[in-house]
Amino acid sequence: MAQNDISIRALAIVNEERSIHGLRFGDYARYRRHCSNKIHRLRQALKLTHGKGKNFKKPPEVLTENLKDGHLLLDLFEAERAWAYAQELLLESTKTQNTPVRRHALSRFRKALQWAKELSDRSSILHSSSPQRISHTAHTEVTAYYLMLRGRFERTKDEFEAALSHLAVSRSILDALTNSATSSRDQALYAVFIDEVNPEIRYCAHQIGRAKAYDIDAIVAELAPKDGPTLVPGYGALLDAVKTERTASTSASGTLEPFMWEGEPVPVRSPELVDALLKVQHAIKQLESGGKKKSAVSDGSGHAKASRVKIAAFDGVLSTLSDAESVARKLAESQQSNASLQAGSGAAGTRDAHFIHAFVSYQLLAHRIQRDLLLAEALTQPQASPVKLPSSTSSEGSLDPRVYPAVIKNLDTVLQSLEQMRTLSITDESPEVSSAIDARLSFTRAKRCRYISLAHASVKNYAQSVALNSRAEIHLREGTSSGGLDPSTPAPAEVAFFYPLDNAVDVEALSKELELDAIRLKKDWFAFNGGTVSTEAESGSKKHRKPLFFDIAFNYVESPMERINERAGKAVAERAEKPTTAPKAKVDKEDEDEKKDEEEEGRRSPVVSKTAAGGGITGFLGGWWGRR
Repeated sequence: MAQNDISIRALAIVNEERSIHGLRFGDYARYRRHCSNKIHRLRQALKLTHGKGKNFKKPPEVLTENLKDGHLLLDLFEAERAWAYAQELLLESTKTQNTPVRRHALSRFRKALQWAKELSDRSSILHSSSPQRISHTAHTEVTAYYLMLRGRFERTKDEFEAALSHLAVSRSILDALTNSATSSRDQALYAVFIDEVNPEIRYCAHQIGRAKAYDIDAIVAELAPKDGPTLVPGYGALLDAVKTERTASTSASGTLEPFMWEGEPVPVRSPELVDALLKVQHAIKQLESGGKKKSAVSDGSGHAKASRVKIAAFDGVLSTLSDAESVARKLAESQQSNASLQAGSGAAGTRDAHFIHAFVSYQLLAHRIQRDLLLAEALTQPQASPVKLPSSTSSEGSLDPRVYPAVIKNLDTVLQSLEQMRTLSITDESPEVSSAIDARLSFTRAKRCRYISLAHASVKNYAQSVALNSRAEIHLREGTSSGGLDPSTPAPAEVAFFYPLDNAVDVEALSKELELDAIRLKKDWFAFNGGTVSTEAESGSKKHRKPLFFDIAFNYVESPMERINERAGKAVAERAEKPTTAPKAKVDKEDEDEKKDEEEEGRRSPVVSKTAAGGGITGFLGGWWGRR
């Protein structure tokens, strides 16, 4: 047979099967049923079936030279089925305090160890055969799997010394596999099992009474060199062989570049998430390389076209980030629902799945904002609008009014993404990031109000346009007063990469544009209808009205027209031209109303008026006897 014809990866298979078939949420019964079905199919394929009860027939022994991947997989799934049943019974015995159930669980655990021991023995035979039929890495994974299972069994029996020795050696083997791994997926795979072993090592050390039970690395460094050669034949040679084998096959195709957050790398400890993030990394590299090529060949006339090409490239990045966010969300939900995963989420200081989910969501929103801002920039380019507007309509005189709703829609999505980003836990925990996002919220709101104002101005709604321009200035002042738009406050790298904003240039430019827009809009409004809110043409009336701005001025300044006329000599001429008999002046409406009221009052109370005209007792007695 060919060398290394056995390609089984025990840890990779176990992690994948456990994650897919129930153990992500602690459903041991479902996983046990899956293992039973898998074993049945493997026995049928290998022709190793046996009956039940009286019809039971022991399958024939398989010679070493006839061993295949299926035989090792059969041993692996037999061990997994027995282990899953043992865990299910242990949970039941813990809840009910039932001793017979616990004994049954220990018997199933022993059965799992028997199958794991058979798997380890077969792997050792294949590894030591000539020619070698299994790789060093595959054999090392099988050895680590058996040691972990044996250590957990000893811990279940409260044999903490033996359990600590087996678990420490398995942890040292996992560390060696991690250090020699050539792909980020393998590193994340081994990190999953390291996270499972660490709490058990700490618990066993605490039960023994070690002074520094929390220092797992020190415990492993102390026990692994001493107990490794005893538990694993050829322990040192095996680790050296793994290192040599992995170094010879080093490849950077599956290496995930570290993601940084506040100067620290974000650990990705899930093979599924590594696969998703590798796709994201590849899409981002394609986006960056495509953008550089387009920017190198495009000039000013082709800027809009290059922007549209880059916008289309964002679809791949957003699609892969959406898939990664879905995977991270499932991992966070499984960790929240499974207490054992919460306990074994990693060493002290290691960020959990909830942080990873928040980080991936942040990246998705960041690239979405970057795409929307680029799209808004492409829409505001002169080449994007074939229709030209008069320059007096708005500062964006070369834009088609139909472009404004599209730009406003993109700014709406930017605001929505920024608001979602502001609610993430990683944003709340970072004051600098939250302050920068708040500043960009204010800046985007101001920019959005400005474009809405220009859209209203294009249809002659000057009152709304002026009000929106004032609202934009308020939003800009809010961002400046909060300190986020202060020129002396640089934005953190976590925000600057997707929303670059120069506080000294961009903010000042927007402020000047708003000031110029305000002056121009008021002039256009006054030229259009004298500054009134609604035109009289709509109601059919053509009554003359004084300009609004003159009315406001005369509230504070007295009209000097008489003095001006006197100094101009017009007052003398007017007096000379006046006739001797002046025409009767018109009585104001208010004076006429007062006279009418007095006459009506006199008719209603004639006695009072006569009495007031008469004098003394005569008038009084005459009124008493009825004389008028």
